[in-house]
Amino acid sequence: MKPIRRIRDEEGIPVSPARVLRAYAERCFPMADQRDGQIFWIRPAERAVIICEDFRIPRSLQKLRKKNKFRFTTDVAFRAVVESCADRRETWICRDIEDLFGQLHGLGFAHSVEAWDPSGKLVGGVYGLSIGGVFAGESMFHLEPGASKLCIVALVEHLINLGYGTLDCQQQTPHMQRFGARMISDENYSTLLSSQAAPLEWHAKTFPTD
Repeated sequence: MKPIRRIRDEEGIPVSPARVLRAYAERCFPMADQRDGQIFWIRPAERAVIICEDFRIPRSLQKLRKKNKFRFTTDVAFRAVVESCADRRETWICRDIEDLFGQLHGLGFAHSVEAWDPSGKLVGGVYGLSIGGVFAGESMFHLEPGASKLCIVALVEHLINLGYGTLDCQQQTPHMQRFGARMISDENYSTLLSSQAAPLEWHAKTFPTD
């Protein structure tokens, strides 16, 4: 049997899936400086969130969505999504983070949404972690224009159907702001985590097309 590789952060403290979940519950998340780097922890004073009931789809994206260029699924290719998100010149997704989220996916806490082209090629995706009624979006990628943005749309609609209240975007970007993301304090984020009820169980599925 292959021995389990022990993961440690930059301070030498062991990091398990359980520790990652505790960290998120305490409003922290892991990052690294490079693909082969070590984990360190971030707890921002402010972060960007999308309150699901305030989510909006930009008009240009609505037009692209109506073309039905992509097929969307969830939890069908989780590891491929994480690997594709990390496959860039500069990345905060080190191999330890990739490994931990793979384990969290197996435990039912980490999830992905995938976009596929008509030939069956994976062309976009987003993944994140479920923390009660909050879903912490981690990263996304695209190989076709608009694929990752439409994955966000599919993700939020799926979150709403399951009973989630908030998508944690962590950092504000122009794209997320167009979807309705706004900055909140760490104190207000703590209130969100403690006040939103756990959603329905997440199952792998294919989304119906419009």
